[in-house]
Formats: sequence, structure tokens, C-alpha cells
Amino acid sequence: MEHSTHRPRGHVFIVDDDREMGLFLSEILREAGYTVESYESGCEAVAAIDKTHPDVLITDLMMKQMQGMEVLQEAKRRDADLAVVMITAFGTVETAVEAMRLGAFYYLMKPFDNNDLLLLVERALEERHLRTEVQRLQREVDGHYHFDHIIGKSAAMQHVFTLMSRVKDSQVSVLLTGESGTGKDLIARTLHYQSARKQAHCVAVNCAAIPEHLLESELFGYVSGAFTDARQDKRGLFMEAHGGTLLLDEVGELPLLLQAKLLRVLEEKEVRPLGSTKGEKIDVRIIAATNRNLENAVAAGIFREDFYYRLNVVEINLPPLRERPEDLPLLIQHFMTRSSHAAQARRIAPDALRILLHYSWPGNVRELENTIERALVLCRAEEISKADLPERLTGSVSHALGLQTSLLRRASLADLEREYILLVSESVF
Repeated sequence: MEHSTHRPRGHVFIVDDDREMGLFLSEILREAGYTVESYESGCEAVAAIDKTHPDVLITDLMMKQMQGMEVLQEAKRRDADLAVVMITAFGTVETAVEAMRLGAFYYLMKPFDNNDLLLLVERALEERHLRTEVQRLQREVDGHYHFDHIIGKSAAMQHVFTLMSRVKDSQVSVLLTGESGTGKDLIARTLHYQSARKQAHCVAVNCAAIPEHLLESELFGYVSGAFTDARQDKRGLFMEAHGGTLLLDEVGELPLLLQAKLLRVLEEKEVRPLGSTKGEKIDVRIIAATNRNLENAVAAGIFREDFYYRLNVVEINLPPLRERPEDLPLLIQHFMTRSSHAAQARRIAPDALRILLHYSWPGNVRELENTIERALVLCRAEEISKADLPERLTGSVSHALGLQTSLLRRASLADLEREYILLVSESVF
């Protein structure tokens, strides 16, 4: 067996009981900048996978002891992401098909061009790295969009979590209601990424941000020639979300005509691109979000009643921050800890904290997060002071809504830093 001491491009295993062929392949790959371990025994190569974790394995098909197919199967069992290239001079269509079925990256017939082999190894590395990056991003998404990462110990938020856990794997439409900044987008994406649909796309569209004349083509797509600028086919957002979730944000802003068309799509589970005479079947879960009172909109005749009930199979109402004051200290601490500007300021002065606890937060959690971020950027000491807060807060203490009283009565302060506990305890007496 031959070893290299560094890994400039990628680490390749070669398995071939023909020593000369193994040396030949090793020389080609080393000259191209790869590190190589060459084995004449499949058993030895497979045993070494757990120790040195190769990126690519190249194995001959026909060998005296452990056959190439066995090497392939055992290698993939130990590392499902390992790219395996099979080489042989005695291949058939049947063996090629079987190798690919068992997870081989490619099946290369001898004799082969050296450049073809190098290109294969390069592509195998790219695919492995891409798969690793996708898995890393998936872990990051799963960690971010998780119930445990949504801050809220209040009874109101616990009710929200209960509803979420019950509907996350259901296919029914969910309507998220609540004031702007209460976290409807976070809840919607968490529902998606904690559901069986998480491997497919979660596609969001802001119904208030796209002009009415463009919204229909964005949602349904169009075929070439449907209108003057339609030079090629375009997939709509419904098709992009096929198998996943479509988030209709600010759904209360949809025009009546488009509401009727969306209702038909939801009922028939079929979307027809503009200019097309054929419909396409879709499998999409709808999550709608709005800060408007849709019942009032229905009564006023600006929102279709049938469309409203189609969306509102399960409603999850997100409470404003002023109605869950016991969550304020937890959110403040959370935003301070995760901020990229948190290296210097580690705590909040008592007078500044008192202001934060008394403020009514009309912009809800989004306003609180932005306020903490601003304070951390402006702070030049280890403690955020009243001077680091915006004027709209420092001038609003006299307009407090009694949040501190509610906080002292209902809050669980187990997770607060010591100065927070002392501040609240002093206020009791």
C-alpha cells in the first residue's frame, strides 16, 4: 500500500489486484494533484475507509478475492456519500446497470483515455462536495426552523406551539394571523421544515409587493407568446413549490379577480399557465399570512368568503408582544446573544432595561430585534445604556401599558441573567 502525506485536491482510493495497473492509476492521479492510497485487496481498502475517509474510490470489477461489486456495496455502506468509479475490461450492460443501481458514480470501460478518468474524478469530487454542502445547509435549516428555537414561554405562545405540532404534517391550509412583526414568516417556514415536505421547496410570495398585472403570471407562469414580452416559457410559483409549500404572505391584499382564480386552483389542484390550454396537476400545501382582519374584509366585500374559508382550515393567531410581556426578557437576551455585534456589550443597564420592559412595542418582535441590534452597534461600553436606545423608546416611558406589572405577576425568570432577576425583584418591593 502507498500513502501520501497531504490532501491538496482530494483523497482517492484505488483498488486493483493488478499491481501494475494500480501503480499506473496512482501516477496519473498524483500528477494531477490528488493524494492516493493504492490497494491490491478490496478487504484492506474497505477497512481503511473508516480511518482515512477518501473522497473517491476507484475499483476494478473483476478481482481474485473480493469482487468489485462487493467493494462497492461495502464502501457505500460505510460512507453513503463516497463516490465510487467502477473500471473493467469485461463489462456488460447488465453489470453496468447493476453497478449504478448499487450506487456507483460511473462505470468506465478499459481501455480508457487518461483525461476521461481525470474528468470523472473531478466531477465525482464536485458532486461529493455539493452533496456535503447541501447536507450542511439542511442541518442548518433544520436547526434554525425548529420549535425549540422560537422564543416564547408565555401561555399564548405555548398555544401556538401546540397548534403547530398538530398541523405540521397535515395537508390542510393554514392561515397565520397577527400584527406585522409577530413572526408569521418564521412560523410558516418552521411548519414547512418540520413537515414531511421539507425536502421540497418552501416558496414565499408577498402578495402586496408584486403589481397586480404581474402577480398572476408569477403565480401561474406562462407559455411563450402568451403576451408581448413572453419570449420563453416560465414556470410559476405554484409549480416551483410542487411537492412543498407555497406561502401567500399578505394574502389580504389580493385583488378579488385573482382570489377567484386561486380558489379554482386550490379546489382543482391544477394550475394553467397563461396562454396555455392545458392544466398541470400540482401538489402544494398552502400557508397564508395576513395582518388584516379577513372577516371584516369579507363583510366589506373586498375578500371572497369562499376563498377565506378555503384558506382558513386552521388558523394560528400570533399574539402581539404587548400581550406576552413575560417573553420580553427572554427575547432581549436571545437577540443580544446571537448578534454579530455582541462581542463588547454583555449586559443592559437597569434604567435601559426598565425602558425596554415598559415600551409597548407596536412593531412587535421585529422592532425589538432591530432595537437591540441598533443598541449593540452604537454601544461603546460593556453595558447598553439609555443613551444607546432610540428616542421613540426613551420618550415613551410615561405611556407604559402596565407591562412591568404583568411581567412581575406572570414571568418565569429562570433563564435571565442575574442583573435581570435583581432588577425585577427590587421592583416587587
